[in-house]
Amino acid sequence: MQKIPTWIVVGLASASCVLALASCVTNESSSDSAGSAAVTGDAAVAAGRKIYLGRCTACHSPEPVLDYTLAEWRDLLPEMSADAKLNVTQEEHLMAFIESHF
Repeated sequence: MQKIPTWIVVGLASASCVLALASCVTNESSSDSAGSAAVTGDAAVAAGRKIYLGRCTACHSPEPVLDYTLAEWRDLLPEMSADAKLNVTQEEHLMAFIESHF
């Protein structure tokens, strides 16, 4: 088996990192269908799930919700929501999804 030159490995790793980070910022407006309308109950949980599996996973793998306490999620969510460019309604839906696990 032929050894791959280090500069190729480093270049590919760098390119992968740039692409992964670039995917964190979306061109979607902050009023996408998963969070533009104020919804409650099961609809809010469903909208939050869509955000969790779509927007959150643009930057990282989905964290199992129960790996964190509800208090930890409440501390983490504002910063992560800002990173994902979520609007207030989307953040509320995401929290409804998280709270549905507790």
